[in-house]
Amino acid sequence: MRLQVIKTVLKGVLLAVALSGVSWADSNTAEGEALVIRYPMLGEEYGQTWSNYFLELLTLALEKAGEEYVLDPVTLSNFRESRSVMSVAKGVYDIHWMNTNATRETVLRPVRVPLFKGLIGWRLLMVRSGDEDQFANMTDLEPLRDLKTVQGHDWPDSAILEHNGLPVIRTPHWEGMFKMLYAGRVDYFPRSVVEVWKEQRVFSELELAVDEHVVLVYPSAYYFFVRRNNERLAEAIERGLLAAIDDGSFDRVIMAHFGESLKRARLDERTLIRLDNPLMTPDTPLDRPELWYRP
Repeated sequence: MRLQVIKTVLKGVLLAVALSGVSWADSNTAEGEALVIRYPMLGEEYGQTWSNYFLELLTLALEKAGEEYVLDPVTLSNFRESRSVMSVAKGVYDIHWMNTNATRETVLRPVRVPLFKGLIGWRLLMVRSGDEDQFANMTDLEPLRDLKTVQGHDWPDSAILEHNGLPVIRTPHWEGMFKMLYAGRVDYFPRSVVEVWKEQRVFSELELAVDEHVVLVYPSAYYFFVRRNNERLAEAIERGLLAAIDDGSFDRVIMAHFGESLKRARLDERTLIRLDNPLMTPDTPLDRPELWYRP
C-alpha cells in the first residue's frame, strides 16, 4: 500500500496545479491530474488517536478506485470538530473524518460509508476502579438516569445521551474527562469498543476500569467529509471503500486495528441496551447490512 505524504513542497505537483488554473481552494482537481488531498494532522492531546487507521482506509479506497493521489498533512495548533467542519468548507484542508450529524451532512459532502462499520456507537462503560460490577444487573437505562456522565462539548454523542434521558456534563477538554471520572465528578464514561482499552492504558495512573456486563448501542457513523462540490474526491472514495468492502480488505483493516479489542469485549455475551440516535439523517444507509458490524 502506497502512502505519499508531503513533508516538503512538492514542486512538480504545485506547478501542475498552478498551470491548470486550479487553486488550492478549488473543489475539484482537474480530471487526469493526481488528487492532492490535504488532511488535518492532529495530536493525541485532542483525543484523536486513529489517524493512521483513517489514512490507511483513505489510501485503500483511492487505490481501489484507481486514483493517483498525494496526501498533504496540515498541522493544527488547536482543534474542535465543529471548527473542522468550517475548515473543510473553507478549503483549509480537503477532507476530514468525523462523527456525523445533520448539520455536518448539510454543510459538507459526506461519503456515506461508515468507517468503523458503526462500532463507534458500541459503547462500553468506563468506571472507577472498584466499580466494575456496579452495572452487573442492568437491563435498561434506568440505573443511569440518576447518575452523571461526561462527553465532549461538541460531540454528537452528548446530544444522543441527553436525548435518551441521561444527564451529561459537557467539556471541551478530552484529558479532563478521564480526570473527572477519577475524581468522582461523574459516575461513568461511555467509550466506544474501538477506543476504551487504549484510553485506559493512556490514563493508567488513574486506575480506571471497564465494565464487563453491558454495552450501550446506538446507530452512529464516522464518515469521510469533503467540500460539498468536491465530487471527484467524494465519488472516488466511495467507489473505493465499497470495492474494499466487497473484497474483504476493509474488514481486514478493521480487524488489524481493532480485532483484539473486539475479542476482549465479548459483545455477544453482554447485555445489549439500544439507544435512539435522533441525529442520524434519513440518508443514513441503515438498510445495507454489509456496511455495519454485527457480533
